[in-house]
Amino acid sequence: MNGRAGERMSDFEVKPSQFDRRAEYERIARERAITEREATRVSRRALFRASAECLISASVGAVIIGAGWHTTDWEWGHICVLTGLIVGYGGITWALARAYRAGEERGDW
Repeated sequence: MNGRAGERMSDFEVKPSQFDRRAEYERIARERAITEREATRVSRRALFRASAECLISASVGAVIIGAGWHTTDWEWGHICVLTGLIVGYGGITWALARAYRAGEERGDW
């Protein structure tokens, strides 16, 4: 019973502390798996939200530009086209900057 050569496996005694460690490791693994799923879900939601904000901003800018192309007044059309560019690109920049700051606060990077 003292670890001598030739002992049978049934004679080998396992200390209760080894079972406690195994149970603790399994508990830690379960907690980490749950935490990873939550973090992945939050990151994925942030990605979809930033993508939707970019698409909406680009669409609103394109509608404003389209309105500028369909006017008969040159000055009004020029104002609409420039405003559409500012709204479209500004919204995309704002959405990406906000998503980046939120990712930094969460610890994504």
